[in-house]
Amino acid sequence: MDEMELMADCRISSVYLGISGKHIQCQNESGVVAINNTEVTDEDIENVIHIARSVPISAERKMLHALPQEYSIDMQEGIKNPLGMSGVRMEARAHIITCSNDMAKNIEKCVERCGLEVDQLIFTALASCYSVLTDDEKELGVCVV
Repeated sequence: MDEMELMADCRISSVYLGISGKHIQCQNESGVVAINNTEVTDEDIENVIHIARSVPISAERKMLHALPQEYSIDMQEGIKNPLGMSGVRMEARAHIITCSNDMAKNIEKCVERCGLEVDQLIFTALASCYSVLTDDEKELGVCVV
């Protein structure tokens, strides 16, 4: 840690912590909301994602991410960004990533014992994607090896 702080010329007090392993599970879920003002707002998008991520998960699991995959408005499917579109019913499909609650707690404790605060747990494959891909590459679809 000392070497990293020296290289970065700053004090590291908190980290985003990557997590992976056999305990990671994924599932696809959906949520549906009525569009309040006949035109989709940021609040509508937040609400529909909140509903999609409200799926019950066991007490042994911790939700890491709810990644929006696509939206549909009044049966029009395949929408990537519904903001400003008109309709009365919006559905969101989201990819939910969970991990073992105990595994998460144990790795967080380990990092905290080193004097660091954990800002957020991130699925390692997703962190890799965020660090190396452009928005266009994510949109078009790629495989990170």
